[in-house]
Amino acid sequence: MRRGLLLLALAPGCSLVLDFSDKAIPKDAAIDGPYTADECAYKEPNDTPNTAQMITTADTGPAAICMSDPADFYKFSIAGASKVTVSISFIKRTGGDLDLEVDDTTGNTLASSRGVGSGESITCPGQVPACPSLADGDYLMRVFPGVTGDVNAYTFSLQIQ
Repeated sequence: MRRGLLLLALAPGCSLVLDFSDKAIPKDAAIDGPYTADECAYKEPNDTPNTAQMITTADTGPAAICMSDPADFYKFSIAGASKVTVSISFIKRTGGDLDLEVDDTTGNTLASSRGVGSGESITCPGQVPACPSLADGDYLMRVFPGVTGDVNAYTFSLQIQ
C-alpha cells in the first residue's frame, strides 16, 4: 500500500483503490458556505448608519451577513407613501438566523422583526411588529444576525405604496 491510497478487496479477483492524496483534490473547488464573496460585498461599505447605501424598490440583493460583517444598513427615501414594507428572505439553517429593523437616520429603532423562521418583514404602519406611520424622509433598513456570530445570505425587498 502506497501513502495516500487505500486498497480494498471486495471479492475474490476484485479490488477498489481509493485515492486520498493531494493530487486527487480539486484545488479550485468553491468553498461550501452560506454565502459568496459577491454577496458579502453587495453595496459595501454599509456596516453603520453613516455608511448606509441607498436602495430603491428595484434593489433585491442577493447580499449576506458575513463573518466580518456586524450588520448591513440600507437607506431608503419615501415621499407621499401611505404604506412601506421591508422584508428579507434567507434559507433557515443552524447559525444562520437573520433579523430586521427599520430605523430613523440617526439609528433609533422604529420597528424590529426578530423571528426564527426563514424571513422577516415589517410594514409601516403596522401592528405585528408595531411600526408607526412614516413621514416623508429618509429611513434605514438594518439586517443583522439573530444571534451574535450568525451568518447567512439573503435577498430583500422594499415596497412603497
